[in-house]
Amino acid sequence: MKTVGDSAVSPVVGVMLMLVVTIIIAAVVSAFAGGLTSDSSKAPQATLSVTGVIEGIEDTAEDDWVPTYPANFTAKNGLLFEHKGGDGFALSGIYVQIQSQDTKYDISSYDKLPAANCTADVTSYLVEVGDNDGYISPGDKFMLYADNCRIDHDPTYGFNHAPQISWKPEGAEGGIAAYLNTLIEYKIIDKASGKAIQSGSLTLH
Repeated sequence: MKTVGDSAVSPVVGVMLMLVVTIIIAAVVSAFAGGLTSDSSKAPQATLSVTGVIEGIEDTAEDDWVPTYPANFTAKNGLLFEHKGGDGFALSGIYVQIQSQDTKYDISSYDKLPAANCTADVTSYLVEVGDNDGYISPGDKFMLYADNCRIDHDPTYGFNHAPQISWKPEGAEGGIAAYLNTLIEYKIIDKASGKAIQSGSLTLH
């Protein structure tokens, strides 16, 4: 024969078990959702080297502040990046932010070089070098091409036959110039997360 105390035990235990199961399920779902959020906001972890490439800089009119080239002049100048280790990434999934003094631009593989440029057969700013699968793995290289170059000479403003390479993406005002022997800053940014894969600076020579 059951007593009043015995009949109350079963419902209480049942409710406690339901609460425990609910808490466990909630914890598992929360951990899973948190893992998904973390993965989607995480940039690839990679180490890259960067080298300034100066194939040539010429200007037949140094005092006019625009590129004036001799006949048939071409030069593939820019920044060469090499993947030294870590995660791979799609070239289309990043953009390179370059900054010289107070001017800053974001450039991706979808940005096309202007029609008037000194790079001959190159049409995009950001191009894989030596391979064309579009995926940057350890050992792969890619280049951020400068669209033009010039030499500035104006002692009034402190320019004494100063060579530079430049970028002026479509729609940009003024462009960005990187003079030789001066610092240029860069960031390689993952589009999906908006976070930098790597940032740094270098002096062009």
